[in-house]
Amino acid sequence: MSKFPFPIPHGWFGLCFSHELKTEDVKKVRFCGRDLVVFRTESGEAAAMDNYCPHLGAPLNQGVVVGETLRCPFHHWRWATDGRCAEIPYAKRIPDRAVAETVPVQEINGMVMAWHHPDGREPYFDVQAVAGLETGQEEWGEVHYFEHDLPTCAQEISENDVDAAHFQFLHGMPAMNEAEATTDGPLKRTVQTFLTSDNFTQGEVEAATEYLTIRESDGPGSTSVWAKNVAGVTPGVTGEFLLYNVTTPVEDDRTILRWSILLTKSLEQDDMGKTLLFSFSEGVKDDIPIWRDKVYRENPVLCDGDGPIALHRKWFSQFYE
Repeated sequence: MSKFPFPIPHGWFGLCFSHELKTEDVKKVRFCGRDLVVFRTESGEAAAMDNYCPHLGAPLNQGVVVGETLRCPFHHWRWATDGRCAEIPYAKRIPDRAVAETVPVQEINGMVMAWHHPDGREPYFDVQAVAGLETGQEEWGEVHYFEHDLPTCAQEISENDVDAAHFQFLHGMPAMNEAEATTDGPLKRTVQTFLTSDNFTQGEVEAATEYLTIRESDGPGSTSVWAKNVAGVTPGVTGEFLLYNVTTPVEDDRTILRWSILLTKSLEQDDMGKTLLFSFSEGVKDDIPIWRDKVYRENPVLCDGDGPIALHRKWFSQFYE
């Protein structure tokens, strides 16, 4: 039984990193409380559908890609990316009902994303292209990939964006300004000034070095965290940091986070760039024990320094139907 008073939200969520799904690969993915089969055709198209064959329920993840179809391992029925049955090797006629349940897929920013809606509503917003991952890659350096399997729900994780106080007391960062959050339909933008912490500084970076972060969310499933106009330790060096966070609800109380973290080439070898990379990749380890054991308060007692938590919850509530 879930410890949260709400279901899995609807929106675009991650299935896997693009580089993890090579041509003709077939994978089973637990996604929003169900099993999907995810595969890439010979032409390179990524697709996802219910993992169990409409014929007699065989596990499609044990099948193989044949051209632009996925062939079931049991009776060799072949399924196209749109769910149509393309071939039954021993039948003269394909039944009209031979259609597998598919999930809308969008491949962008180095991720294979899938749409979830419990009532089957079609996607009504898109995931935006992110500079450094989808455009302008020549200015950016190596992408560092991380994956975290967390014992909590998507809403609890996303609330970190606007919970200003916990950065100081849990992560050891100096006091900072309250986050400023604005929303526009499925989009949310949070702006906040951060200060580096003694716990995470690398090399010659001094504690309490200031930098600005901008967090932009496309629905509940993806958030870009930017550090803009970052001054390096080396005189005259400036650049940017990007953490692209993609959420995958596995069950209503288990979530996988997939992170792509990168720096502009100008900051890759600078200690300030190394500090940002280390602090973001390691800082989440402080949150995990809290998320594992905390409870959700529907009507929390908030104070004036907590940040726009109520605004965030109101924005997030639109993804529950």
